[in-house]
Order: sequence, then C-alpha cells, then structure tokens
Amino acid sequence: MTRRRFYALPLTALCLALGAGPAFAWNMNGFLRDPGKGDFAVSYNMESYDEFWAGEMETSAPPLGTVTNQSVSTWFALGLSDQVTVFGSVPWVHTEGDGSAGFSEEGMQDVTIMGAVRLARFGGSLSHTFVGAFGGRAPASSYAANLPVSIGDGTTDGLLRLVYQLQVSSFYLSQQVGYDVRSHDAPNGVPLYTEAGWTFVNRYTLNGWYAKYIAEDGSDIGDPGFTFPGNQEEFDRAGGKLYVRVNDWFGATAGGFTTLAGRNTGKSTGWNLGVNASF
Repeated sequence: MTRRRFYALPLTALCLALGAGPAFAWNMNGFLRDPGKGDFAVSYNMESYDEFWAGEMETSAPPLGTVTNQSVSTWFALGLSDQVTVFGSVPWVHTEGDGSAGFSEEGMQDVTIMGAVRLARFGGSLSHTFVGAFGGRAPASSYAANLPVSIGDGTTDGLLRLVYQLQVSSFYLSQQVGYDVRSHDAPNGVPLYTEAGWTFVNRYTLNGWYAKYIAEDGSDIGDPGFTFPGNQEEFDRAGGKLYVRVNDWFGATAGGFTTLAGRNTGKSTGWNLGVNASF
C-alpha cells in the first residue's frame, strides 16, 4: 500500500472568533508528497458557540448571542523532492453574532506557507518517521482584529513544527509539537496535535485527533487595557474525519469537532466537508 492511499489532510480551517489566530495552528501529520506530486483541496467549514471562556470562567454575553463562523478554505501540497514538501492555505471567513451588538465581518483571513522536511525514516513493517517544518502566516486582507467577533488576529507569525509518526500496515499514529512566534501583542504559543488513522478496503481512511494550544502569556478578557489579539487564548479540542478516495485523483472528506476546555475562546462545535484532487 502506498503512502498516498492513507494520508490525511492536516487541520487547516477551523476558524474561531474571540481571537481567531491560534485556531489556524497548522497541525500536521507525517505524510509528505512524492517529487512532482501534490494535492489541491477545498473545504467548507461551519462552527458556532453561545458560551465562551472569559479567562477561565465559562460565561455568555447576550450582546454577542450565538456566534457562527463559516469559512471556505483552499489548501495545497506539492512534493519538491523525496524529502521536501511545501504546503499552503488561505481561508475566506464570514463570522457574525446574532445578539443585539450585531457583530459581523467577512473577508480573506490569513495566508500560510509551510515547508516540511523528512528528517529521518527507518524500520520495516513498523516504520518511524520524523518530519520538521517551518513557515509563516500573514493577513491576506486588512480585516479588523481587535473586536469581540473577528475573522483573525491580524498578526504576522513564524511557525515551527516537529512531527513523529508511527506506521504499521494501514494504521498510523502521529504526534506534533510546535512553536508559534507571533507579532504585535499576541502571545507566542505551543500547538500540540495527536492524530491516529486507519485505512480499510484501500479506499476509506478514518481518523481521530486531539489538539491543544498553549499560550505563553497574555491578558484575559476583561483585564484593564486588554486586546483580543493579546489574550491568552488556549483550547483543548477533539474531533474526527472520514476520507473517501473515489479514484486515484479525487476524494472527499467529512469531519467534526468539539471544544473540551479553553481560556479566552469560544465553546465551539463544528463540522466540515471537502474535496481533494491529486495530481
């Protein structure tokens, strides 16, 4: 079985208001592309919440009401060599609250480009792979960032990732640790991501994941002089996804997630649908 048959798209399009930046943490697994081969994907994502964490206190705000985020994300991967793959994404986001404040915004959020390098791979039927990645993220439009409901944090960030992946037969388990160097008053952060997947009948890949984002410092909502990009936004989320390979060049995916715990972030749940073309 080739690697292409059971790779899984990284988590790239889960938008979150009340400071949307860490939601685009660019979580990765250890699958790279062959030289000259690649993928292009488009996904639709929907999430909502009517409660959020102000600091570590769970609360709600009638002026916000229920906050709904919708996004359409484009994503690509291209193998440059046996060891190097470049990834990129940009989402269009619409976010609004149905409360009395009437918050609403839409536009292109942040463009992200990452280069991934296979550092080592060894083993036979039980293989071990180490991947390192680095890149950047910057606003793709002049959206407003310091709002209770916003499409992003408006920062320019440096992204580092290290992934270990265990693979045996049609099962894989990957663990990512990363570091985000963020600009302006947004705190630097550590994204952690665990993913396990299984491919069956050479066509279906089912995976589950757990993501955690840890901010180094920052303010809490309600602190004197706080800003939304400067908040200590953290979360724990879990979700799953099913990828269906229709043929050698086309596939479709569906998934969902929920937020288990957080700080200065929405208690959101969401789902997504997407299509993927391989070339």
